[in-house]
Amino acid sequence: MSKRLLPAFLLGLLLLGGCWDEAQYKDITIVPVMGLTNGDKEGEVKAYFSYPTFEEETIKYAQSEGTGVSTRAAREDASHHTMEALDVSHLEVLMISSDMAKKNVYPEIDMFFRTPRNRITSYVAVVEGDMKQYFNPPGDFKSEVANYYPELLRTGVLYTYITVSTMENAAKLLFDETIDLTLPYLIIDENGLPALDGIALFSNNHFTGQTLRKQEAILAGMMKNKLGKYTRLSYEWKEKDSPITVQVIKVNRKLKISDERVKMKFDIDISVDEFPKNDLYKKQTRREAEKFLSAEIKKDFEKVLTTTQEAKSDVFGVGRKVHAFHQDLWKKGDWRETYSTLSIEIDVKVNLKRTSILD
Repeated sequence: MSKRLLPAFLLGLLLLGGCWDEAQYKDITIVPVMGLTNGDKEGEVKAYFSYPTFEEETIKYAQSEGTGVSTRAAREDASHHTMEALDVSHLEVLMISSDMAKKNVYPEIDMFFRTPRNRITSYVAVVEGDMKQYFNPPGDFKSEVANYYPELLRTGVLYTYITVSTMENAAKLLFDETIDLTLPYLIIDENGLPALDGIALFSNNHFTGQTLRKQEAILAGMMKNKLGKYTRLSYEWKEKDSPITVQVIKVNRKLKISDERVKMKFDIDISVDEFPKNDLYKKQTRREAEKFLSAEIKKDFEKVLTTTQEAKSDVFGVGRKVHAFHQDLWKKGDWRETYSTLSIEIDVKVNLKRTSILD
């Protein structure tokens, strides 16, 4: 072969080579939503899948299920009942039953990190009750589960009902000794429809069985300083003569630790979205509103804190500062046990930055 043609020949060989992990779409079925729960036998995993099918030039979604000794084995079993192999590289939502989540959940998601082309930005959520009903809701469900759950969780992040709960973030926190994980908590409501009910509290690597409802979850997001685009709180003003709804603009949190006592101080900037009395242009009313909201939010923060301590779930990351700067307190014993009995004082100062166009 001519030396002039050799470079061209070698370049051609490179272009002919395929990707080492290439998967043809004609051979696989993309799965956008997947559910995991305990199987009938001890140590068995049961998996549910929602995947698209094409019928009469329209896209519809079908379900498949499988069981096995692991998540991957359950997927392989489910693939035996579909026309193509089930592929989770584009997974958008992974749901885990509350019973399964009460064990160490990492072994169930380990599979997703072993294949480089898998998406690890998928949402992860904990669900209450029978997993199967989340794929076939008993109510008048007018959407496809593959479209419904991703949008439900995106909306939850947008309105601070939940913080970003991707598979990547979940795995990091499961191995972090200084902070605990929260995941979205889904239920089937009284109408038989899937709904976001709040957040599930984890301790170490397992679900504690305790949750924070949506309003409490918003408050927890504020305490963690993890705000979505919209963060709103509503209260009854004084003697219930007028509602007041506020939009949280910014939260500044400071942690002070001394003599095994913790002080959490919050400076919260707000704007007023609703206040029918409409006299916030008066300085006295503005001061009263700031004082009232400071007291109400402080009470709510204390309730949320109590719940997390009862669950031994340090979702606010107090342990991070303790581990970094207070080794005597950190080495006192198991951090979750220490956190549950820790004396934590909360101080809240609300700053009314904007009233409304009428004021």
